Amino acid sequence: MSVKNIGMKSETGRGDEDAFVAGDLGRLIIDNIWVVTSIALLVLLASISHAFLATPMYDANAVLRVDLPNPNGLGLALQAQQVAQPVPLKLPTDVEIEMVQSRNVLLPVIDQFRLNTSVTPRRVPLLADITGLFATRGEPVSPILGLRSFAWGGEIVDLASLRVPRDLENEPLEMLALEGGRYRLDDQNGRPLLMGSVGVPASGDGVSITIDRLVARPGTRFTLVRYSDVDAIARIHRQLQVMELGKDTGVIQILYESSSPTVAMRVTDAIAKTYIASHIAQRREEASETLAFVDGELPRLREELKEAEVRLSDYQTKVGSIKPDPESTMYLQGSLDFSREIATVRLQRTRLLQQFTPDSNQVRTSDEQLKQLENEKAAFESRFVNLPLAVRTTADLTRDVKASNDIYLAMLNKSHELDVTRAGTLGNVHIVDTPLWPSKPVKPNRPLIIASGAGAGVILGVLFVFVRQQYFNGVREPLSVERRLRLPVFGAIRLSHEQARLDYAVGHMPSLETHTDARTHAHGAALGTVRGITDPPGTSHGRAATDVGAHDQPVSRDTPGHTDSSWPARKRHTTAVCLATHRPADLSMEQLRDVRTALECAVAVAPNNILLVTGATPGTGKSFVSANLAVLASETGKRVLLIDADMRRGVLASHFGLPASNGLAEVLAGHIVASHAIQPTCIDGLSLLATGLYPPNPSALLATQRMRTLFQIVSEQFDLVIVDTPPVLAVTDANILAAHAASTLLVLRPNVQTQSELEETLRRLDRAGARLIGAVFNAMPQRRSEKRWHAYASAYAAPASHTQRSA
Repeated sequence: MSVKNIGMKSETGRGDEDAFVAGDLGRLIIDNIWVVTSIALLVLLASISHAFLATPMYDANAVLRVDLPNPNGLGLALQAQQVAQPVPLKLPTDVEIEMVQSRNVLLPVIDQFRLNTSVTPRRVPLLADITGLFATRGEPVSPILGLRSFAWGGEIVDLASLRVPRDLENEPLEMLALEGGRYRLDDQNGRPLLMGSVGVPASGDGVSITIDRLVARPGTRFTLVRYSDVDAIARIHRQLQVMELGKDTGVIQILYESSSPTVAMRVTDAIAKTYIASHIAQRREEASETLAFVDGELPRLREELKEAEVRLSDYQTKVGSIKPDPESTMYLQGSLDFSREIATVRLQRTRLLQQFTPDSNQVRTSDEQLKQLENEKAAFESRFVNLPLAVRTTADLTRDVKASNDIYLAMLNKSHELDVTRAGTLGNVHIVDTPLWPSKPVKPNRPLIIASGAGAGVILGVLFVFVRQQYFNGVREPLSVERRLRLPVFGAIRLSHEQARLDYAVGHMPSLETHTDARTHAHGAALGTVRGITDPPGTSHGRAATDVGAHDQPVSRDTPGHTDSSWPARKRHTTAVCLATHRPADLSMEQLRDVRTALECAVAVAPNNILLVTGATPGTGKSFVSANLAVLASETGKRVLLIDADMRRGVLASHFGLPASNGLAEVLAGHIVASHAIQPTCIDGLSLLATGLYPPNPSALLATQRMRTLFQIVSEQFDLVIVDTPPVLAVTDANILAAHAASTLLVLRPNVQTQSELEETLRRLDRAGARLIGAVFNAMPQRRSEKRWHAYASAYAAPASHTQRSA
């Protein structure tokens, strides 16, 4: 199984296996319960603070009723049933709502209540809100922390008026309270504008101000702003709501919010009354205009009536009196109705032309009505063509007299009605409910804010850990590696606190090296060239060291394989500082035994018995895994060789109490043979090939033929060869050695390597021809979702007492 078959499917093989299922989210929440709880508590605390420190807001409302308007400007309703209205009449609620929010209504209210100015004390956020809860109005709180220029609660400023030039509108001005009820006003740059006293108008540099009351400690600063009309209207719109109660009810509610219940009630009442007054004034103006039109039409209508009467009288004198029959009566009545309607529509059209153009919708509607009425009148008259001429003429003249008389009388009555309307206060909008003084604030809604904060805190906490898991953290758990990269994970080793103590012990052990620093540097420098290197003087095997295998002898599990006189100093009386030897029952060792079992099956079918252990980045704990895995493998009776191939930072020798000199670096440089470099440890069946002195060119040494020959020899002489290498992304050493090892194990650690780093590691190993059999997670923190599993494992790992065994 190659790396390509395992890891390179991460980009193309992701499908449903890459999905974040509900079970994963549940485990994620359980594992990060304290993070979620902390975020939820912070949000809840912020919600509680806002609920109790936010300025209370009160609202007051007034209710209006809108009636149907007059169907036409003259108030002359159409009589004919056959004439249909083009559009049904509808309550003009939407229009009235917009009128309530118009500048014509709001600007007088803004000026009346000085809503175009604001006074804000300079405050310390949050801290001043807390002190303000316990302050009494009119009794300023003493400054805290010596901050005398800040207001701490209890201050009073009654701003009667503030006028500024256009260039200072919407600009903050700073007022400084002085002794004796005096104050100073500065612009935003700190330039003094004027000095004033309470109750006395003051002016300077185009600014005029009157303050009726000032209660504040001397030195307290306030920010004053005079808003332009546009901004003042925008501010009141944010606090004003005008809506229809129900659908097509004609009932409008005006609601205004303020931090003062009195201001909320008075402003709402003022808006309602100002709107009613504006509406009545508009109706009066319309009545005046209509009255002028009616009065102008009455003389003409009177003349038309007289002319119609004269024509009828003259005709009756000429032909005599004609007795009407039923057919002529029907003709007269129908023709009279059409004449009235046509005359009414013509009057309305004349009135509309004073306000609109001939192309307007209103005038066009009148034109269509006239055309329809004339067509219907012609069709009606065509039914009576057989009437005698005298009878029909008499009916037509009688119709003209009656129609002119009806129109004239209607217009005369309308004139009297408009006189009354103009003098009265009638309209089609009325106040139903006046605003009441609000006793309780509507904002903040403390129960709702606290409950919402608790819910939002939990959601944000879960979202935070989810986003961190998915996008910002490194690879954290085996399941994600198996799903996304199709890389088998042999197991997860729990973080052991005992290992931390052992690492501390290793760091304070006395050095076993016999070389001085000068010799170390000199010897390391001598390893700079691979070819032509001879053994240092005094060695008995330098002549054959150019070939690693030239004098190598089989290395048994109990003997060093040579008779070097220095060997007794390196016998097994040393102590291994490994978790597998000091705490074999530790839970992490039990988990590593599971890994060992899985690896035995994988290595058994491999072309050779060389297992290369590496990591993606530094800090994954590959050396910990290599050393303890070697100890555990030797427990099964195998002959195990542990090679520390990290010739840059390898320290495996210190874990077994052995010297690091005369190791792999010297073997590859040709200074000694492998049998002399391999050291037995205090663990039966386990031997170690240390790094040797760190060379300046480890990659070049690892790429020599000696390394390949060494692998061939030790593979035959040992049952298992474990090679600890540097991280893949750090240097190329692991890639060089991976080509010779039939099995490569990748050691991962939560949050140490990222997804992209892991994918790049797999690509490099694939290019090197490595056979990656899987990965192991090291130093896994104990998670709440796996607490019961760990408890079971710990209980079985601990040795039972004699009483327990006999039970």
